[in-house]
Amino acid sequence: MKINFINSAVTSITILLIAGCASMTTAPSTPPSATVSIREWSAAYYASAAAGKGTLNYNGRRHHFIISGVGAGGAGGQKTSATGKVYNLNKLSDFSGTYHGISSGLTLIEGKMHAKLTNGNGVVMYLAGQTEGLASSMGAQAFEVNLTD
Repeated sequence: MKINFINSAVTSITILLIAGCASMTTAPSTPPSATVSIREWSAAYYASAAAGKGTLNYNGRRHHFIISGVGAGGAGGQKTSATGKVYNLNKLSDFSGTYHGISSGLTLIEGKMHAKLTNGNGVVMYLAGQTEGLASSMGAQAFEVNLTD
């Protein structure tokens, strides 16, 4: 009886935290500076590691980039396909750098993720996407983003 109560309480708190993180990662309604699409692979067991690639659509041109990152919180492995809006991108060179932020998601075969990431130049990415695998994530993330062309 006591274990069922604890499991129910932990499940309820987790659902509330994921819902709260999702609302914090909602993009503004103003037009973005650019858009992105990302494919990423990650693995986690309390700490996480991720790698991937993406495309930035900025000023009518496509620019490719790579991602590598680490984080805290989560367990499992997943593939993520996300799209997003980029704000405060005043020049292309401001896009590269280390992005910090929060993300949340739950993947049981297929799932959804949301993230808000900000770099040292003030560039902000709001991402939403689909995940495949078996993983839960909620926590702090740091990603290194580098343009490749």
